[in-house]
Amino acid sequence: MADVTCPNCEHQVPEGTWCVRCGYPLDGAGRRRPGGGFAAAPHQRAGLPRLVSTLFPALPRADMDAFRIALVIGVAGVLALAAARLFPVAVLAAALLVPLLVVVYLYDVDVYEDQPFRVVAFTLAWGAVAGVAMGLLAQEVTTVGPDLALDSHDPDVLLRGVLLPLAGVALMLAGPLVLLPYRRFNDILDGATFGAASGVAFTAAQAVTLAAPLLEGGLRPDGEVLPWMARTFTLAVGGPVLAMAAIGAAAAAFWLRYRGPAADRRSLGPLGHPVVAVGLAAGLIVLGAVGQPLLPVGWWVVELTVLDALALLWLRRTLHLGLLQEASEIAIGPEIECPNCGARTARHSFCSNCGVALAALPKRPPVGEEGESGGTPPASGEGGSE
Repeated sequence: MADVTCPNCEHQVPEGTWCVRCGYPLDGAGRRRPGGGFAAAPHQRAGLPRLVSTLFPALPRADMDAFRIALVIGVAGVLALAAARLFPVAVLAAALLVPLLVVVYLYDVDVYEDQPFRVVAFTLAWGAVAGVAMGLLAQEVTTVGPDLALDSHDPDVLLRGVLLPLAGVALMLAGPLVLLPYRRFNDILDGATFGAASGVAFTAAQAVTLAAPLLEGGLRPDGEVLPWMARTFTLAVGGPVLAMAAIGAAAAAFWLRYRGPAADRRSLGPLGHPVVAVGLAAGLIVLGAVGQPLLPVGWWVVELTVLDALALLWLRRTLHLGLLQEASEIAIGPEIECPNCGARTARHSFCSNCGVALAALPKRPPVGEEGESGGTPPASGEGGSE
């Protein structure tokens, strides 16, 4: 395969539709990836808050469709349980929906194939334990009971909507930061993975703990169906997505600052500074929490949807930068089979045929020349990607 000069990164790269080093289109179609396509899913724009490709970027395109279907079916099932007035069951199912998808995702893509699953399991366990502790604390200092979904103004709005969420942010970040000193995990994508795992486990464990008193009212406690359906939707999607995206992006800022190359530490501007990132994550989560006691449940759903979109855009930008950073330090290797499209492509960061970021795909080694394994080599260490 002949080499050409990429007009974007100015490196000699194999001829193809996409540059294997930076992901720039080489076919003259005018699709500029750095300002347009998302590195983990080149058919999508980086500036749109797409849910599945942002939270599960290591999935090949076909598997993304399966996760979208699973998420839709799960949400529909949760709403059906609420419509049947099985409110406690609906709350528990809603709280566990996204965390279960995350566990399946991490197992399926084998994000850290050279590292035991205990690395990510640690952040999941940390988040779960911290979430239970925070849920028990909330039960002691606030009112939690069968009126969970009612549109009532909570007199403890400062405690319930501000102080406890801020403590939760600190706990969600503390677990991932334990891994920051380990040089084995030294890129943005590691921080994003650990932060997102901790955030989703914390949210689920806290929700389950807070929902326990609901069982005192039986499987069919009194209450209007529509408020309960809206409440379970926030537990199934709104809360977990906000925690995963905000905490994942905030944790990634620490890795960018203290583990990334010095030349790249300003690549995200103020969002790449840990103090600013933690403040933004805390602000997003507090805004989401304070809306519950202050707003009617319908408007709270709208608020959470907006906050989710902002957090997803932030995380998406962070992941995009992490994938592009990996590409700058990898030597071009022999041809392999792209796990996404099945075409032959040079072993590097992007597929020359479909443009997907190979570093964002599962770390199962693709088949190389003469049946050899040739997985995507990490750019700046042995950590994987989210």
